[in-house]
Amino acid sequence: MFANYKYFLAIAEECNLSRAADKLFLTHQNLSKYLSRLESELGVTLCNRRPVFSLTPAGELLVRALRKAELAEQDFRSSLADLREETEHEVRLGATEGRFQISIPDLVGEFDKAFPYAQLKITSADSRHLCDMLSLNQIDIIILNYSSDYPAFFRSVEVLREHLYLVISDNMLERYFPEKYPECKEEFKNGADLREFTSVPFSMNLPDFRSHIMIKEHTDSLGISLNVIHMSSHPHLHHVMSARDYAASFCLTMYLPNLIKVDREAGGVLNVFPIKGLTATNSVIIAWLKERELSKYARELIAMVKRKCKAYAKYDAMIPYTTSSALFDSLSDPSEAPLLGL
Repeated sequence: MFANYKYFLAIAEECNLSRAADKLFLTHQNLSKYLSRLESELGVTLCNRRPVFSLTPAGELLVRALRKAELAEQDFRSSLADLREETEHEVRLGATEGRFQISIPDLVGEFDKAFPYAQLKITSADSRHLCDMLSLNQIDIIILNYSSDYPAFFRSVEVLREHLYLVISDNMLERYFPEKYPECKEEFKNGADLREFTSVPFSMNLPDFRSHIMIKEHTDSLGISLNVIHMSSHPHLHHVMSARDYAASFCLTMYLPNLIKVDREAGGVLNVFPIKGLTATNSVIIAWLKERELSKYARELIAMVKRKCKAYAKYDAMIPYTTSSALFDSLSDPSEAPLLGL
């Protein structure tokens, strides 16, 4: 039953013999024979062929058993590699799209420098897909926002507690607050009241993104709606639009270094203010399966992510960040800025 068990897992994942055969570099005929032999050995039907290809209850039971076997094999190989002090190893990391663009490139470079013979494989996907991949042992570690809905068999550690900030250019402040510009910049340093920003156009993340949810809950509590003219899953794009006076936007802590890069490239036109009355924060976590015995390379990768996020957290001390502020004076250790890509 456990011989070539990955064949059946591929069949279960694809729910299509032809696609599974292609994935395994086998012919459709050979894979079909494998499935028939396995069903004969177990004395049960594992897959419904019609009207659509699907797993039977016995097939689902076998998948759960084989996943445990796969997990045990992965743990054994990781532990054996550590015991042998092998330098060649693979670590599979997943991150949501926005965080992938911000943090992963530098992380890949740091990991490669520390472990030149180990391979770091990266996947970018939405949170739900990442959780599915983790559950299926298709990935080792994921970086994403905390949710109480995550499975109980996940283990996680918080690496960053994020705050959310309002981003708006000088020109937009002058346009929408003509009677009190530039004095309003001093006022908003203590917190921008979104009730004063209902006529300002905004660019925001998609409705299922944490920053959008935080703002929606806050504006609902205030009894107001914002004028959202653009929504997408690209935080960098929102901040570029703000720098070009198209729309105000929002920024979570991890994105502050990139936001400041956008501001510097635009000539110092952006203001970043705390949001008055917004107490909600966002928890960024690293998660893995409780049953997994992570390799030393995976453990080192987690440590790298923690250090990087600890540096990100120092940017909260910079807010409010205005165009008249000196960036490096706001950091306790200005030499750290280049490490964050500034």
